[in-house]
Amino acid sequence: MDTIKHEHKKQLRDRVGERCMQLNLSLVALKCDPESAGSERARAVEEALAALETHISGGWDQVDEQESAALTRWLESSRFLFDAPPTAPPVVEAAVQS
Repeated sequence: MDTIKHEHKKQLRDRVGERCMQLNLSLVALKCDPESAGSERARAVEEALAALETHISGGWDQVDEQESAALTRWLESSRFLFDAPPTAPPVVEAAVQS
């Protein structure tokens, strides 16, 4: 059972770390543009990052099931706050155009 919890915590930590990086990159991009620096979106990203700091302020060793659930909710609520990387056009589309 501890192995499952440890693996879950590792996956959660990886997902949270990736989201944190995505949010920080979005925030930098927003702050580089004077028109969006003080936007509602920039404030929402800052608030999401501040909430994350609250959740993990005691370190990952202190993250219990309740905190894990809160971090999972944080991942869900912050999913639209960052810019997704551009995607490549579908391969099928290129084949149809030929």
